[in-house]
Amino acid sequence: MNVATSGSRSAMNVTSSGSRSTAGLSNSLSRPTDQSMSARSTLPLSEEDSLSSNDVVHNAHRVQQQGFTSESDQTETYLSVVWHAGTLGLAYFSTETSYVYMMMDTAETEDFQLLRQVLRQVSPSCIITSSKQDEKMLQVLKHKGLEVCKRRILALNLPSIPQHFTESERVIYLSSLVAFENVNMVRATGALLKYLDKNRVGVELEDADVRTPVLALKTFSLENIMIIDDSSYSALQIFQKESHPSVYKSGSGAKEGLSLFGIMNRTKSILGSRMMGLWFQRPLQDLRELQARHDAVEFFSSPSHMEVTSSLQDSLKHMKNVNRVLARMRSGQASVGDWQALYKTAYNGIYIGDVCRAQPQHIHIFNRISQRFSDDLHRIATLIHKIVDFEESTVHNRLVVKPHVDPELDEKKRTYNGLPDFMTRVAREELGKLDDSITECNVIYLPQLGYLLAIPCTSQIKEEENFHMPGLEFVFLSNGMVHYKSASTRELDALLGDTQCEITDHETSIMHKLQNTILDHAAVLLDVMECVAEMDCLIAFASVAKDNNYVRPELTKESGIRIVGGRHPLQEMCVSPFVPNSTALGGNGHRLSVLTGPNASGKSVYLKQVGLVVFLAQLGSFVPAESATIGVVDRIFTRIHTRESVSVGLSTFMIDLNQVSVALRCTTAQSLVLFDEFGKGTATVDGISLMTASLSHLLSRGPACPLTIVSTHFHGLVKQNLLPPSHHLTYQMMETIQDGEQLVFLYQLVEGVADSSYACTIAAQVGLPSELISRGAEVSELIRTNQPVHRVDTASTETQYQRCSEVVEEFLTLDLEKRDLVDFLKKFVSPKSQGMS
Repeated sequence: MNVATSGSRSAMNVTSSGSRSTAGLSNSLSRPTDQSMSARSTLPLSEEDSLSSNDVVHNAHRVQQQGFTSESDQTETYLSVVWHAGTLGLAYFSTETSYVYMMMDTAETEDFQLLRQVLRQVSPSCIITSSKQDEKMLQVLKHKGLEVCKRRILALNLPSIPQHFTESERVIYLSSLVAFENVNMVRATGALLKYLDKNRVGVELEDADVRTPVLALKTFSLENIMIIDDSSYSALQIFQKESHPSVYKSGSGAKEGLSLFGIMNRTKSILGSRMMGLWFQRPLQDLRELQARHDAVEFFSSPSHMEVTSSLQDSLKHMKNVNRVLARMRSGQASVGDWQALYKTAYNGIYIGDVCRAQPQHIHIFNRISQRFSDDLHRIATLIHKIVDFEESTVHNRLVVKPHVDPELDEKKRTYNGLPDFMTRVAREELGKLDDSITECNVIYLPQLGYLLAIPCTSQIKEEENFHMPGLEFVFLSNGMVHYKSASTRELDALLGDTQCEITDHETSIMHKLQNTILDHAAVLLDVMECVAEMDCLIAFASVAKDNNYVRPELTKESGIRIVGGRHPLQEMCVSPFVPNSTALGGNGHRLSVLTGPNASGKSVYLKQVGLVVFLAQLGSFVPAESATIGVVDRIFTRIHTRESVSVGLSTFMIDLNQVSVALRCTTAQSLVLFDEFGKGTATVDGISLMTASLSHLLSRGPACPLTIVSTHFHGLVKQNLLPPSHHLTYQMMETIQDGEQLVFLYQLVEGVADSSYACTIAAQVGLPSELISRGAEVSELIRTNQPVHRVDTASTETQYQRCSEVVEEFLTLDLEKRDLVDFLKKFVSPKSQGMS
């Protein structure tokens, strides 16, 4: 395997990111130990108008496995990796297909589990990642590096791009292939392309201008993770940050607003909260893991297990993130608070382990905890409890060792504690040896100086020449006290020494040994953190399920969705009562549903409801429904919400088209597609044409058609039979009742097609002026019946209409052979008529 560390601006953002990525790769690559390895360096090349050679391949090493052959027909895979701010971006190039495959930004932790899975799935022959660079340089280059990578991708000459496309048309086309908002993916792809060009991968000609042929750009995902892009996360309101209302805190005071994550995150520990966020960014396709999570949620939500759940939650509150504590221990900077946090974590971890061992072991989380919470955890907690005196440590603001831990230390402490009485006796003896004019003296201890005799200044002891006394050595004068060394204090120095410093050094030595013992068994603490975080998430799921009447979904490998009485998890919290609706897609039934209905009848809520139920099921949570059978979905595509930004450089309709384009190209039979009023951003004829073409394309796949729900106000799509007949197609609508001029929304999904969108009725309900509504209804009817639309009659318009009629009538009777055309024009083209026209 070939490992190249690249200092590319495209493959870096901050120094720690680059080093972590490299570390993660090193761990992954060091596993095969039974094969002989050899290494040789590859030299960087140079290129103009882009990054320097050191920016692309700072240092490359090739590691060849035994038996490796370099035949030209051997398939090689080049993988580029960027990890920054907890997000992993990947891209790889295969010489077999000449495709570049890109994985969207995915949350990754420092244990690099996803990265290891990628290595197993892709099996790269070469890995490109960022090298460790100067931090100041990174701050300067991180924004520029992203733009360089974008330009490199935009410069690709893909066979699918027509040659006559202008530069702006190329940008629009490639933006439909690449989600440029995934910045780490873009950086990884840019670094990969740079590496391929510099090493002339797949190029056999000697022409220096020939680049590595890339035939297509594809998106790939890990086999057991469902893909959801950022626009879908936003449209489904899975995450939603709210800025602080204060203008002074608006930059840093963001918090989670009304979102799915906000209502599901009932975790008790910071570990659980972080794990919950990670789960939300990695919905699963692994049926075995999802079943295990559902089993645990069912256990914790059962009323008969309420006491067990409550006791576990009480312990979870005290579980801390000991990663930082262990890091401070390694650097010798652990504080008293760090040790207290470690002890609480170990102590509560023991209790959690004991509780879990008493529970059914077919519940996966209980089994994991029973196995991973080993005797090492008991040893750590016991050692800390027996050695560290937290009460005294808090008082002295340093770590203090308990009595009976070390006999030598105990003896030193007894000596130190007996010093006041002993020093009083010495002071009394010294006072008897002094002149009768001295009525007071003290024996004190000062670090570094040792034991001193302190005599207060008197009328006889004021000047320096009076400080000399027989048998005493003057040391210093301070605060009216003259300090001396005497034979007795020197004897104390020799007998007792610097007792306090010795005690501190001795305790430090004991704590250092304890610290090393804990670090040697730190693996169990990391297991504890991972397991309790997972349990915290599962109990949070159970709490939400119990309070909101969620049910356990049935997950299958077959493509299909069956939801009975489904509810929108957010909407039902905001309105009362909420009308549930059922969903039936896939299986032996239809796979594409066209949904019509009036404005504000609940179409968008229904679309989001289906997406959220599927999302929750593949998190391992229960779902808001009476019952649900979910065929595992590999990806959710949406065209619901348009994320507009001037930085994107695309119009609103162009962004909508990109979302639909991705869905049409990347969907499989296991995908879920949700389109809400696609085509409304352009002319009606164009919009209905694009909608019809898109849905016809999906229907043409037959059984491979993705599970699709489309809401629209294009009623002509149905009335004119624009879609091809198919048993995979069905029409549904939101039911309403017309009561005179009042329109009553039932919010109930039924079979059929809505007659109208009732736009004027909705306009009247929101308070538009009646004359505007009447005129709108009149124009709408004229257009529907293909009749001309005239302006509203007034005196001036009526006069103009009459005059125009006269001109037309006389022109139609004009004999061009007998009548002078110039005279005819002069008759009607007068200043008045010119002003009128």
